[in-house]
Amino acid sequence: MKRKLLLISIGFLMIFSFILGRDCAWAGYPERKIRFVVVFSPGGVSDTTTRALAQYVNPHLDGKVYVENVPGAGGAIGWREAAKAAPDGYTITFLSTAITIGPNTVKGYPTVDLFDPICIINLESRIILTKWDSRFKTVADVVSYAKKHPGEITGGTAGVGTINNLGMVAFAEATGIKLNLVPYKGDGPSLVAALGGHVDLVIASSPGAKPYVESKRLRPLVVLGPERYGIYPDVPTAKELGYDVSVVAFSGVGVPKGTPQEIKNILFEAFKKATQDEGYKKMMDKLGLKQIFIGMDEAGPFINAKRDFYKNLAIKIGLKPQ
Repeated sequence: MKRKLLLISIGFLMIFSFILGRDCAWAGYPERKIRFVVVFSPGGVSDTTTRALAQYVNPHLDGKVYVENVPGAGGAIGWREAAKAAPDGYTITFLSTAITIGPNTVKGYPTVDLFDPICIINLESRIILTKWDSRFKTVADVVSYAKKHPGEITGGTAGVGTINNLGMVAFAEATGIKLNLVPYKGDGPSLVAALGGHVDLVIASSPGAKPYVESKRLRPLVVLGPERYGIYPDVPTAKELGYDVSVVAFSGVGVPKGTPQEIKNILFEAFKKATQDEGYKKMMDKLGLKQIFIGMDEAGPFINAKRDFYKNLAIKIGLKPQ
């Protein structure tokens, strides 16, 4: 009997030690530097946002986070490298809309399935504009003219297969009109084309278009987002006008697939606290980004919905990975 009780006691001790040891394994995290990979070049919104995040998350992770730019191939190089890192919490990466669009246009482009999302931290709606003195003052003007003159209205976009290109396709589909899309090499060239009257409409990032709106060179017609955008309070959303279309870019944080849940929980809490800091909020306001916080449970479904949305648009216009 004593022997049986002894064996039972030893069994309980072993189980307790295992549980305690497992919990203690993450008690010291982080014990070394955490690499925060941003897959685009320095100076852009993604880089600026990542560095702001690193600044405000560091007090909650013992100051061990540092940012490293790994640009190239539209984000593919950096995401491939980040995905191959050990899933131990010492490599985190900046996630953006590009990872939901790239696989539709580029063979071998890394997919979001390679990562476990930690959180989504901001949104940025696309906006459609026209030259300030254009004949089109409202979306109703555009739709009315386009239905009488199919394919005559030109729409400037940033590159085939980009969020702007697919966003203009989504807008045309929702409004039931046909546009003549003109691809450019980025937001900048397409905005310049609109300024010069070379295209009738242009789609751009909301913050990127702000200087041209403030100087009354471009007129915003509609925000392709779930609600009105902070820096354009008087511009209606497509849904307000009766069109079911929403095209938003997102930013978030992820870790390589298979990272232990305990580590993800620590990172989640750290980033949640960082995004609640008033200094961080002011930086995001300055960038013109809508701040949100979508946690681990909802972040995956949110990103997957965006992936499916852009995939369907790509199929409709005949885009295939090349």
